[in-house]
Amino acid sequence: MNNFIPKFLPTLTVSSVTEANIICKILNATDINFIEITLRSSVSYEAIEIIAQNKDINLGLGTVLNINQLKKIDHIKPKFIVSPGFSEKIASYAVKRGIDYIPGVESATEIMKAYDHGYKLLKFFPSELSGGIKKLQSLYEIFPEIKFLCTGGINLSNYVDYTKIKNVGSLGGSFVLPKNLVDEQKIEQAINHLNKL
Repeated sequence: MNNFIPKFLPTLTVSSVTEANIICKILNATDINFIEITLRSSVSYEAIEIIAQNKDINLGLGTVLNINQLKKIDHIKPKFIVSPGFSEKIASYAVKRGIDYIPGVESATEIMKAYDHGYKLLKFFPSELSGGIKKLQSLYEIFPEIKFLCTGGINLSNYVDYTKIKNVGSLGGSFVLPKNLVDEQKIEQAINHLNKL
């Protein structure tokens, strides 16, 4: 049902057109061409449109809690949608529009519900608070066919350990592209940071 699986996923809230243009410059200069823009209160929908217009970037929308958030930018077709839990309404919206949907899970029951709807790539959130690597290893024994996009508490100190887990398909978060590097004066530094991951 969902195909999206980059190794690292920058996750940001974009607050201005300036930030959007800087992000495009950074991603166009690296091998990472995916980004999740979170739909939080400070997000700029105009900035999302700028990123969406860049055909070399696979835009995803995150922290999607309901379809009303998506209707604000219904003219944009993102590559994927991420939510902290599973929503049948969001799933239906995504299927109708041909958009990958990555629902969030924390428990075996939630995994089974998403799997029953055909989803094999799930967001494991919040990763560290939900048991982290040990929990993922135990979930692999039960659900070997499920891959996880892990976010929440993952940072430069522990991300390498997550990459060694069989059912981790992708790692997302602010550590991939820290917000302080989204600066015209730090574009080269941001590119180097991404290339080192």
